[in-house]
Amino acid sequence: MPPLVANYYLTYRCNARCHFCDIWALEPKQEASFATIQHNLRDLRRLGVKYVDFTGGEPLLRADVAEIYAEAKQQGFVTSMTTNTILYPKKAKEIQGLVDFLNFSLDGPDADTHDQSRGVKIFDTLVDSVKLALSLGEFPVLNHTVTAQNYERISEVAALGARLGVRVWLNPAFTAHSNYNSKKNPTPEIAAAIEATAKQYDNVGYNRAALAFIAAGGNDTNNPRCKAVDAVIAISPHDELLLPCYHFAQAGIPIEGRLYELYRESEQVEAYRQSQGKLSVCEGCTVWCYLIPSFFKGVDKYWFLNQMTYAGEFLARKRFLRRANQLTPV
Repeated sequence: MPPLVANYYLTYRCNARCHFCDIWALEPKQEASFATIQHNLRDLRRLGVKYVDFTGGEPLLRADVAEIYAEAKQQGFVTSMTTNTILYPKKAKEIQGLVDFLNFSLDGPDADTHDQSRGVKIFDTLVDSVKLALSLGEFPVLNHTVTAQNYERISEVAALGARLGVRVWLNPAFTAHSNYNSKKNPTPEIAAAIEATAKQYDNVGYNRAALAFIAAGGNDTNNPRCKAVDAVIAISPHDELLLPCYHFAQAGIPIEGRLYELYRESEQVEAYRQSQGKLSVCEGCTVWCYLIPSFFKGVDKYWFLNQMTYAGEFLARKRFLRRANQLTPV
């Protein structure tokens, strides 16, 4: 089976200073040109990738972000974006209709909580961005990372989403670098809070496979469920193929116009394919941006729960769009 997803890092630059993230502190290098990204998208299509998540950093900091998304749509990809919304009001009309899954990061149900977490005052901008996106016919989702520090307040986040008329995605914090990798995240208490909130609010979504994986203790290097190399292609802003994934990158291979050949024929890529999920850093891993695509590979309980999750989200999206069309003035 071909890889399913490309996690394409457009930039490591960010205009927020989130306490739980260190991307904004990375030393920036020369970012790939539009022509380079365009060529890599062609190779991703040849490899069979269907879904491209343009990420960062803050993806809207790329001056040519609308051009990049337009190219991806022209090539037939399903696209997604997660943004802190600082630049969304300025860029909204440029990217209108180009982002299939538009996610707005939300760290708390009120300005004090959200702004303290983000390191900048942006809660009001987020609320305004939701209203703007809805007015443009978009389907914004509030993406809320559930941590040991905030899980007791996620019902308030769900209520905020309900008031704004949008869905909320509850994503349990994952273990990765030092800021995440502690015994506090994720926990059974976090999983239980997510399930309870989803039962209370019909605008809340979460991945059932992820919660089952938390209960199992995360990735087991002796019997790995992670298929990071098989399921996902990770590309850095400066045109490197990251292996086996971004968060635990052991190697960054310069692409230089040969992504297709690298992924299909490189001995280095094959070595990481054989060791995916088996490295010492992979023990207990719950990095969802690689595990969720992995759950589509191989039929087991995680495959089944993953399928149930996205079937439910597809139906929820259809219901939302139907209601939105009914409310749109003729």
